[in-house]
Amino acid sequence: GPPAPVTVVDYDSEGGAFAATNYLLSQGHRRIAHLGGPADYTMARQRVDGYRRALVEFGIEPDPKLIFVGGLSRGSGYESARQVVEQTDATAMFAANDFSAAGAIAALRDAGLGVPDDYSVMGFDDVELAQDVYPQLTTVHVPQREIGRVAARLALHPDPGQANQRVVLGTHVVVRDSVRHLPRRG
Repeated sequence: GPPAPVTVVDYDSEGGAFAATNYLLSQGHRRIAHLGGPADYTMARQRVDGYRRALVEFGIEPDPKLIFVGGLSRGSGYESARQVVEQTDATAMFAANDFSAAGAIAALRDAGLGVPDDYSVMGFDDVELAQDVYPQLTTVHVPQREIGRVAARLALHPDPGQANQRVVLGTHVVVRDSVRHLPRRG
């Protein structure tokens, strides 16, 4: 039969990753590792695209050696962070979600390294865990409640003149304690 009408309520994942990377750049970081999600996930691709775009707009060529493809779990973040420490000269890590960022913080702690003194770590989603890890995680806030409210409103009161509806909500950086400012050199 004919395609059913579709209503989508989403958030700007690429824009959030762009803002996160820009925040790290504004703090003096130039070697930023991206602890990404699975390559076949749209959200993971959007986040690495935002990361790359921020670097390019700042005049930094993205280094493929600083992009780690993994899962979205604490374990994946832990393993990726170990690789960052062993294989790169990064000063910061931008994780595709807060669970990966929590794993990165644990890996750094287990390696005897401090956050943010040795490495800055930034997450994405602003789940409750972000405030429970130590130090509290600087992250990108996703407006989950607003997504639910807008989705419910559109489901209960659809626009009869529009079969397909798409709403994209913004994100923003929540500054906490896991990112430090690097002084300018030279």
